[in-house]
Amino acid sequence: MEVKTKGKDLNIDGNVEEGKGKLKLGGNIVLAGFSLEPVEMIVVKKIIGNHAKKLGEKVKYKEIKITLKKTEKAKSFLHEINVKVRTDKGILTADSIDNNIYTALAGALNKLFNQADHKERTQRQTE
Repeated sequence: MEVKTKGKDLNIDGNVEEGKGKLKLGGNIVLAGFSLEPVEMIVVKKIIGNHAKKLGEKVKYKEIKITLKKTEKAKSFLHEINVKVRTDKGILTADSIDNNIYTALAGALNKLFNQADHKERTQRQTE
């Protein structure tokens, strides 16, 4: 399948990143494959920021890496989101696929939060 993207990769200051394909939000959140319109990026950053704050209350993370892969299916896009979080106690991963990028992003981040919550609860029970 051919992947079609639109827009430009923007860094946090709104400047185009030359040839990297990666975008850093803050110091420990990395986005890869996000070629979106600036208006879409604002919503994506808001969703990620809210979920990262919520996740940070459950687990101390070193880095969150979010990868977007868009594939065209018929006349619409499928958005595949893969999230990988490095913590002191291991790596958490989650993914989600949806026609709506925001639903896919929120779904993957919610799965990640549930994993972190589960790990925290099981650790407390074993102590």
